[in-house]
Amino acid sequence: MARSADGRNNRHRQGRRAAGWLVMALALAGCTTTQHAAQRERLDSARQRAALEPTRVTAVNPLVPVTSVSAIRSAHGTALVVTVRNRGRRAISDLPISVGYTSAGRSVLLNSGTSLGYFQAHLPAILAGHALTWVFTTGRRIPTWARPFARVGRRPAAPALLTEMKFRIGLDYRPSAGAQELTVKLENPTSVPQYELQVYAYARQDGRYVAAADATVPELGAGAADRLRLRLIGIPTNQLRVQAVPTILQ
Repeated sequence: MARSADGRNNRHRQGRRAAGWLVMALALAGCTTTQHAAQRERLDSARQRAALEPTRVTAVNPLVPVTSVSAIRSAHGTALVVTVRNRGRRAISDLPISVGYTSAGRSVLLNSGTSLGYFQAHLPAILAGHALTWVFTTGRRIPTWARPFARVGRRPAAPALLTEMKFRIGLDYRPSAGAQELTVKLENPTSVPQYELQVYAYARQDGRYVAAADATVPELGAGAADRLRLRLIGIPTNQLRVQAVPTILQ
């Protein structure tokens, strides 16, 4: 009988200990979730503040060179398609980027104003050893003889934490009437909300870009879905690609 009572007491103690560990684990999980939410909100606020300042890159980043810049001109404006590569050993995000054109010996910046969205003058995350195709569109028309340029800065404009680089945003799209519009459906299957989600579309023909568009989704919550329309600058082809680039990676 004594051994039986001791056994019951041991089981009770073990049960209480296991319950204690469970409560602690849940508390830590809740604390981590709250901490991450606060970090995301601080990052979003930092990006909003940075967007209020003009962006002018003067010293280029040797580890994130621009490998190509293409200008697409149409009656509706201009699209610049810029490819950059991260030659560093770690992922990097929020680098400033200046784009514009040179004409008659004079350089004109297109994205230095303070009325633009944050990611119209900054890059989202780029994995180490990977490339990113970034799109900027403007209603301004640049001269046909002008030469486009892009410069990536050295220091991030906001302290983005890149602890999870495997986020994938579900994406489906189809051309709308007139073929120069796209209807894009987005889904966020993760538990991480996305703020200022970037959507880029571009089409190639004979080795050059012939159409492009960009859009920003202000918020796509965890488990949420959304639709948007993109109006392409240029004439799209069947070699069209659309990508949704996450901007919150923690």
